[in-house]
Amino acid sequence: MTENPLAQATSLIEQAFTALSDSPDPLAALLVLEGVSRQVDRAKVAAIAAVERDGSLAEKGYRTTVAGLKDLLGWDHDTARRHVTVAEHVGPRVALDGAPLEPVLPATAAAFTDGAATMRHVETIAALMNSRPASRISLADRIAIEASLGEAARSFTPHDVRIMGQELLAAADLDGPEPDERPGRNELHMGANPDGSGWLRGQFEDPLAFTAIRTAIEARTRPTPDNRGTTSAERNAAALAEICGFVLDHGASGEVGGERPRVTVTIRLDDLEDRARTAMLDTGGQLTPGQLRRLLCDAHLVPVVLDGDSQPLDVGRTHRLVPPWLRRAVALRDHGCAHPGCDRPPSWCEVHHVIEWQHGGATALDNLVMLCCQHHDQIHSTEWRIDMSSGKPEFIPPPWMTDLWAAP
Repeated sequence: MTENPLAQATSLIEQAFTALSDSPDPLAALLVLEGVSRQVDRAKVAAIAAVERDGSLAEKGYRTTVAGLKDLLGWDHDTARRHVTVAEHVGPRVALDGAPLEPVLPATAAAFTDGAATMRHVETIAALMNSRPASRISLADRIAIEASLGEAARSFTPHDVRIMGQELLAAADLDGPEPDERPGRNELHMGANPDGSGWLRGQFEDPLAFTAIRTAIEARTRPTPDNRGTTSAERNAAALAEICGFVLDHGASGEVGGERPRVTVTIRLDDLEDRARTAMLDTGGQLTPGQLRRLLCDAHLVPVVLDGDSQPLDVGRTHRLVPPWLRRAVALRDHGCAHPGCDRPPSWCEVHHVIEWQHGGATALDNLVMLCCQHHDQIHSTEWRIDMSSGKPEFIPPPWMTDLWAAP
């Protein structure tokens, strides 16, 4: 029987890597490995472009190629998005009648195909050619600048190419933006640490938005005898927390996931019986007894009592379907979207019936799972399954995906 061509290729690749690993000249081996890495990138980009053309992931229920690649290859969102971006800009294209089309960035594609440019080069040039300055110049100028940058990518680093591109675009866009052009975007990124603390990072290009934020914070950061010895940054942080607390306390924040945002304090049963020496916030942070007493004095809290196996015994209740008290129990167990690798917090998620309601599934903790909008849609449109037999959601990939990974 003739061996599968993919199996033959896999065997040859393994032999080649073994030879490179055993090379007595590591510098020469490194150069070869970089060349191989670029070849692999080109092959992946071509395959992704083919997948987008033939719609094979769409046929399996995926709304976007990015979502399908994340599941198939175990990539995070940024990695999948980067590969799709490169494929869209330098990958082969065809017209509706099947005739071949030039890549979106032809000079960059030529350098990438030759192995002279990396994926990072392509991303950099794509970002430049899709920027607002590029949109203000003529088509002829855009073609000329892309050609120059594609050639520069053969000799210069992505950083150098970016600087060159910015200078070329600035020279071509002598008039600059129109006076009434909309301001740049506003961004605020947030992240939680394992101990429940967190970080914020952002920028506000809209002067009105930034002025509103700055005015609100500065009104609460004047030096006083109580905050003597603190830095301005520490006073800014305290002011922001105070403003957010005020909004939550006065109900001005609207609803999140069907209920008003609130702080959930989790207390173990033995700690509750021992006069609550400690508790935990829903972000994962531990509260000291002093902090807990302060919160209990004047805060809208939802008490959650856990048994020895950290399962919810009792959750503060209100009446609604899916009732908020049950949603909080699901959020406590899943900590946001339960799909592997997803970091969407509970406020971004919906509660999904593992066994659907119309098929007899109960609105009960052991039949509910928290999913973000993307993964909720994915569960309904693809062959992914959720197993709740262990009491916690376990995600089982589609058979076709398992078969692909099992193949050589």
